Amino acid sequence: MTIFCIANTKGGVGKSTTTVQVSTGFALAGQDPWVVDGDKKQTSALLALSMRSAAGLPGIPAVELSDGATLRAQVRLQAPKYRHTIIDVGARDSGALRAALSVADVLIVPFAPRSFDLWAYENMVELVKEAQELRDVQVVPFLNMADPPGQGSDNEATIAAIEGYGFKVAGVRLGNRKAIERASASGRNVSEYKPVDGKAREEVDALVQLLLQNYGNITA
Repeated sequence: MTIFCIANTKGGVGKSTTTVQVSTGFALAGQDPWVVDGDKKQTSALLALSMRSAAGLPGIPAVELSDGATLRAQVRLQAPKYRHTIIDVGARDSGALRAALSVADVLIVPFAPRSFDLWAYENMVELVKEAQELRDVQVVPFLNMADPPGQGSDNEATIAAIEGYGFKVAGVRLGNRKAIERASASGRNVSEYKPVDGKAREEVDALVQLLLQNYGNITA
């Protein structure tokens, strides 16, 4: 069992999109995920997964828990019932984010080259270091909505900036692909979306496999 938290205090980096792709990827791999949406004002992941069920696709259990104390208590109570828990929290320093960090085994931090603000990531680093003083939270930053190869140096510059804080950036990245965005909006994994985008599917599969292989068995 592993509790994943997907967070970044910078908005527009694809947290909810990542939540949908990771949770559906886990489900397709038979990993029995439970999704917690920790942002009452913008429950994007919860709405997308509701659309998934409405479309007749196999459902994924999901709930909105935006109050920090309730989130912490319910995750501790309910997470053992599932193979993995995935918590999606809003783009701000909130009670829900701090509660999620207090119970998470792994923090997934999507970041995008075009929306990268150094001050926002500095705030995130401070929160992570506070959490790591109390709990062994493993941090997995990855480049999301990446520019295509050969189109400028924003990808590499952003990765270098993140690694300057002492966190190793994951070797996988998701491109800025319409298929991923549209599939996520309908609660689908990109492999379930038509027309098929082979490259998008390859990138999402790589992220899902990285998480399962390296962080999928933290708690027995």
